[in-house]
Amino acid sequence: MPQPPSAPAGHTPCTVAAVIVTCNRLAILKTVLDHTLAQKFSAVVVVNNASQDGTQDWLETQTDPRLHCLHETINSGGAGGFARGMEYAAHHTDCEWMVCFDDDAWPQPDALSVFQSLPLPPAVGGVAAAVYFPGGAVCDMNRPGLNPFTSRRGLLRLLKSRKPTFAIDPSSYRQSKPLPVDYASFVGFFVRSDLVRGPLGLPQTDLFIYADDTLYAWKLRCLGRKILFVPAVRFNHDCKTTVSFARNRWKIYYIVRNRILFYKKIAGGLFLPFAPLLLLSILKLYWKNRTVPHIRTLMLAGLRDGFRNDTSRKHPSIVTLAGES
Repeated sequence: MPQPPSAPAGHTPCTVAAVIVTCNRLAILKTVLDHTLAQKFSAVVVVNNASQDGTQDWLETQTDPRLHCLHETINSGGAGGFARGMEYAAHHTDCEWMVCFDDDAWPQPDALSVFQSLPLPPAVGGVAAAVYFPGGAVCDMNRPGLNPFTSRRGLLRLLKSRKPTFAIDPSSYRQSKPLPVDYASFVGFFVRSDLVRGPLGLPQTDLFIYADDTLYAWKLRCLGRKILFVPAVRFNHDCKTTVSFARNRWKIYYIVRNRILFYKKIAGGLFLPFAPLLLLSILKLYWKNRTVPHIRTLMLAGLRDGFRNDTSRKHPSIVTLAGES
C-alpha cells in the first residue's frame, strides 16, 4: 500500500475543512458524516441543495460543533453547491485547506492524517486523493488527468488511444510518490483556502453539474500552481460506474455541453484539429442511449451551447427540453 512522504521535523498539521454537497440522499449522507466526523477536520460544511427527503430536519438534530449546515431553497447543482460551501469555508472557518466531496463519498480512516503529514511547499495549490469503490477497485470516474496538449508525447498518446480521455493510468495508484497532474474531480480534492479567497475564486456555478471540478482544477494549474495526486490519501465513492438516464434525462445536456467546454479549455489552439475525437465520443454516447426520449434535442442543444461557449441556458429550461418539467 502506498506510503506518504515523511513530514519534516517540527511539521505542524494544517487545519482542513470538509465541504460536502447533498441533495435527497439522506441515507448515505448519514454514512458519509459518520466517517467524516470521526476524523479531525476543523470544520465540516454541508450544503443541503433543497433536499425534500428530511435532510434538513435530520441535520438540525446533529450537535457536533464542527458541523455547519447551509440549507438552500433552490438546487444549484454540484457547481453551485460547492461554490456556496467553499465560499463559506473560506470566510467563516479557520481552515488553511479545504477538501470537497460528494454525499456518497467519504475519506478512508487515515485520509486526513496522511494529508496533514504531507510536506507541501507553497507552489502546491491542490492535492487529489486516490478514489476507490467500497469494494477496493479504482473509481474510474474520479481518476485525475494530464493535459495531453502540452507535450508531443501527450499528443501521440491521445492519437493512439483515439479517445478524448486523459486520465492517469490505474497503475499510478500503486506508486508511493506523489504524481503531478493537471486536473481532478471534487471527490477528495484538497485546495488551499487562501487561493479560494484570492486568485482562484470559486467554481463556475452556471456549469451546474459535470466538469465544474475539472475546469476548476485546470484554472488552478493555469495560475501556475501544482496539483499532486497522492495515492496514500484515499477516499471511497459509493456510486455507480455509469450514469443512468432513466431518470433525470436532463443530465445528457450538461454532459455534452460541459465536455466540450472542458475540452476547449485544455486544448486551447489545438481544439479544432482534435475536435473529431470529441465528437466521436459524443456520437457514441448518443448511440448507446438512442432510445432515451428527447436525447436528440438535448444533445443538439448541448452541442450548440458548448461550441458557442454559452452557459446562459437556465436549468428549468433544460429540464423542459428533457420533457421532465
